[in-house]
Amino acid sequence: MEAADWLVRMRERPGDHELERAFAAWHDAAPGHGLAWGEMQALFEVIGDVKPRYPEHLSPGASSKPTVARPPRRRLWRKIPVMAAAVAALTVLVGPELSLRWQADHLTASGDMAKVTLDDGSHVNLGPESAIAVNYSRGRRDIRLLRGQAWFEVHPDPARPFRVTTDGIAATALGTAFDVRMIGAGRNVAVGHGRVRVEGAGVHVLGAGDWISEEPGHTLRTGHQASDLAGIWRTGSVVIRGRTVAEAIDELRPWYKGRIILADDGIGQQKLTGIFRLTDPQEALRAMVQPHGGTILKLTPWVMIVTGK
Repeated sequence: MEAADWLVRMRERPGDHELERAFAAWHDAAPGHGLAWGEMQALFEVIGDVKPRYPEHLSPGASSKPTVARPPRRRLWRKIPVMAAAVAALTVLVGPELSLRWQADHLTASGDMAKVTLDDGSHVNLGPESAIAVNYSRGRRDIRLLRGQAWFEVHPDPARPFRVTTDGIAATALGTAFDVRMIGAGRNVAVGHGRVRVEGAGVHVLGAGDWISEEPGHTLRTGHQASDLAGIWRTGSVVIRGRTVAEAIDELRPWYKGRIILADDGIGQQKLTGIFRLTDPQEALRAMVQPHGGTILKLTPWVMIVTGK
């Protein structure tokens, strides 16, 4: 809600240079602020008459100081209730997204990845549409994976355990590099090297190449693979073994800067095995669905629909 709050405040107080400087500082403080501001601009373009009139250099990621167009004061006060209603509508429509932005210390957009160095020297690779919250204290290092997938290379510190939690799984590093993922309904941990203690449905200690997967309504699965396949998404690829087409599409969605709609449940339930290149979402989607009689209808550059022949 911060971006919405800034928009209303700046429209209420046009020409307030102190407020403009404060806004510029907020805008540049974190990459997520620029993204949120861009989304707010897009929303108000749809609203029309009350859209913000800020210059192009305030697109997401820009760091220039804003200049604010001054609307006629006699009309401005009448627009404030409309803007307030728009903000309320935004809360209903994208409240979960705004809540995630509020909680996250680091996050990525669709199709983007990021490398983060934490205060203790540990490194995190964030996949697309992924977010983490970091909570370090004297006695522990806690990371919460809020969405998506992340690869952790942990700096050893026996006095401060390094723990990653998701909904349903907690993974504690025992000197290691490992992958934690929340894609679709699944929660997965895979170890590249070292050991990880995983707590969920029981306690499991995983070594290099071991993986564990938990899904609602399914039996906990464990297995072993070549250790270099852990976190393979960092290379822009994914290995699918005996999963449904619908699950494979869930893997692909974060990499596509648009929407993928599965309109044929029969195709979605077909089983799939293979290696797919995530960095070319359209070609990967074609490779997933064509062997099962699926076709792709591309409505716009940002919408692909999977249908039967």
